Amino acid sequence: MKQLSIFMVMFVFLQSCASMFSGTSDRFKLRSDVAGTKFYLDDEELGTDNATTSVSKKKLKSTRFVAKKQGCKDAFVDVETKFDATTLLGLLIDLGLVSILVVDWMATGAVREAERTNYVLNPVCS
Repeated sequence: MKQLSIFMVMFVFLQSCASMFSGTSDRFKLRSDVAGTKFYLDDEELGTDNATTSVSKKKLKSTRFVAKKQGCKDAFVDVETKFDATTLLGLLIDLGLVSILVVDWMATGAVREAERTNYVLNPVCS
């Protein structure tokens, strides 16, 4: 019975509004008007001409998408983030002590969300 009680307490406190309603990652769509453009995230190729990927909200602040094409100058964009207001609902659960500070901020990063999730990146070709 003690183990069940501990499990139930952990289940309740490990839930938070931003991570439940907004998720712990953002999905991005990238496209280029320049045929043959390859998209990269941290040296990982995502696709050619069009790409879709998910990025953990914890890593959003350091996310940079790069568009490359042979013979062209690379184009890049750094993802800008904003505060996810859904996080504030955690104030109603436990005054935000666990739900906001521990879960949304430190554990999942769900306190932030991307300002934009669709990008058009065109390498500069002469």
